[in-house]
Amino acid sequence: VVDSRSKDNTVKIAREKKVEIIEVNKRGKAIAVKEALKKLEEDAIVIIDADGSYSIDAIPLALKKLEECDVVVGNRFAGGIEKGAMSFINKFGNRFLSLTATLLFKKSISDVCSGFWAMKKEVYKTINIDAKHFELEANLFIEVVKHGFKLCEIPVKYKKRKGRSKLSILDGLRIFTYMLSKRLGI
Repeated sequence: VVDSRSKDNTVKIAREKKVEIIEVNKRGKAIAVKEALKKLEEDAIVIIDADGSYSIDAIPLALKKLEECDVVVGNRFAGGIEKGAMSFINKFGNRFLSLTATLLFKKSISDVCSGFWAMKKEVYKTINIDAKHFELEANLFIEVVKHGFKLCEIPVKYKKRKGRSKLSILDGLRIFTYMLSKRLGI
């Protein structure tokens, strides 16, 4: 478990379960993931949001799918979204951002903002994470395309999160701007 000074019970629960904790002093989802990837040496990893919205039941399928792909992304739209788990504006925004990513980088992706990713060691040791926050998933997608890694999708169920969402329309605009700037080389 990677903790970037979270204010919830993640660290407490992880310690109770005797899970290894990688502590990062700076706040930000992408910063936490980047720091964790530097320390890992596993053959394959799964990145999953810890808010309870993704079912861990999809992990075995993701790892099996890595036998034919380098990267696996969980597609919430194919797996089913629990009523009330994602607002209309978030669904619309994610569909828009996924279409934008597909058009800008000429590689199809159905759920670019998915918080469920699995990848081989070769991938996570090659990619460059320069995002800071919620643009992490767009950053991962762009790096996967840039390096020519094979990407596959699997259906994942998406449930109501535990706690309040920190995502806003402004974050959606940041993700869009991030993708556009990467495409234009800015």
